[in-house]
Amino acid sequence: MFSFVGSPVPVRDDVVYAYRSVWRHLAGPGPTLTGEQRVTLAAAARAGTAASVTPTWGFTEALGSLADTLYHVPKDVDGAMVRSAADIDGDPVTVEIIAVVSVLSSIDGTHRALGIDLEPLPDPVPGPPTGSIAQGLKRRRLHVPAPPGPIPFTLDLLPSEGAAFQSLFGSQYMTGWEMSIDTFRRDPGLDRAQIEIVSSRTSMHNECFY
Repeated sequence: MFSFVGSPVPVRDDVVYAYRSVWRHLAGPGPTLTGEQRVTLAAAARAGTAASVTPTWGFTEALGSLADTLYHVPKDVDGAMVRSAADIDGDPVTVEIIAVVSVLSSIDGTHRALGIDLEPLPDPVPGPPTGSIAQGLKRRRLHVPAPPGPIPFTLDLLPSEGAAFQSLFGSQYMTGWEMSIDTFRRDPGLDRAQIEIVSSRTSMHNECFY
């Protein structure tokens, strides 16, 4: 798993570890979806067919369209698209869809940048949804429930999904501790300023809504 065969450059061990861990998480039951649904969603998002899958689960086509758009044209995701799914299907499943597709898109994007084949999706882990959903959160400017504060996090409604997504930060970007160091430099790798330039350029290119 994640051998990065054909990569033109070496891939750090911490990236491999993080990807393998998140892949195992993706295969398991989530707060509102089973492992089978999560893996099926990932495959459909890759193919751009999630809008035809979600209605078979009793959800709207809008929820699947959100998944397809977030994966293929993230700059087109806006508040109206998120609300059209969340108002009918509910905030928890909408946030879980966002979580699964965001993790998938991040990892697949690395493979595409390296010019190598996408990692095969994992086999789903059986079991019912966990039902682990945070309580007391309200919809804010992210259009899904989030805690108050200057930098709310889209996935805070589902703590397990938020933790999985944030586990990629350290290897793909910087850890919280590393972000506090102005002179941080990876060895081997980029320094803090170079990392921020790449991050900012990517966000600008994608016209990031989240």
